[in-house]
Amino acid sequence: MNTFCTSRHSHAAGLVLATGVMLAVFTGMAHAQPARNPEATYAGLFTGSAWTDNRIEDVEGFANWGVPGWSLDYHDSGLVFGVLAGRKLELAGIPLRLEVDGMLGDMTARSNRVDPEGLDETVEVEFRWVASARVGVEHAMGPVLLFATAGMALSRVNRSVTDIDSGRDIAPHVDPDDSFSDHTTEVGWVAGAGLETHLTRAWDVRLEGLYMDFGRSTHHVNHSGNNRCGPGGLHKPCPYKIDNALGVIRLAITYRFGHP
Repeated sequence: MNTFCTSRHSHAAGLVLATGVMLAVFTGMAHAQPARNPEATYAGLFTGSAWTDNRIEDVEGFANWGVPGWSLDYHDSGLVFGVLAGRKLELAGIPLRLEVDGMLGDMTARSNRVDPEGLDETVEVEFRWVASARVGVEHAMGPVLLFATAGMALSRVNRSVTDIDSGRDIAPHVDPDDSFSDHTTEVGWVAGAGLETHLTRAWDVRLEGLYMDFGRSTHHVNHSGNNRCGPGGLHKPCPYKIDNALGVIRLAITYRFGHP
């Protein structure tokens, strides 16, 4: 568990660091613009890069035989794109933003090292789509507006473990009893930070980093219970626990409606 926490925190810290570096560069490129209205409705498009941050735990040592608690991190990155919309307002003099967005793209990762010796079991995760609803605070620094947001994330997540059996006189084939495939809509949390500045009187550009955590789920293989869940274990379905998270760095352009 401590290894997982270190891995998850290191990826979140990496997102913050990478975003911070790009924000510093972006701030230096921003040129002076008049202050924005405190209230505005806006919508826009974004594109960027996302990486999946995943971990599978073989709770009772079924795949990596005799090593209960064996765990494996598996990651990958890809391009993403989407739409966003929001509303800026002030509450008790505090500038806030309410925002929703939806995202599609390449958000898949896999590894064949669930059994690190046989390499015959592949774990895979795919985030089919991701949406979030967030509330944030803002702070103006000259022509640049810094903001931080947090809220709820929603995603359609496909998870699977595929076991391939083979032998001297047996062609390789999928063993459905020792495999699983799961398709669920998961609710998690999201937090992030970024900056934006004017392009024109009606258009803004922003750079933003987000981290989304969809928690842990439990899945079973050995459905028939014909094998033990590790040496000396019981004949029963054997559990895997899977953690899924997602990091995103994205560039967006938004249009402010009703601009002066």
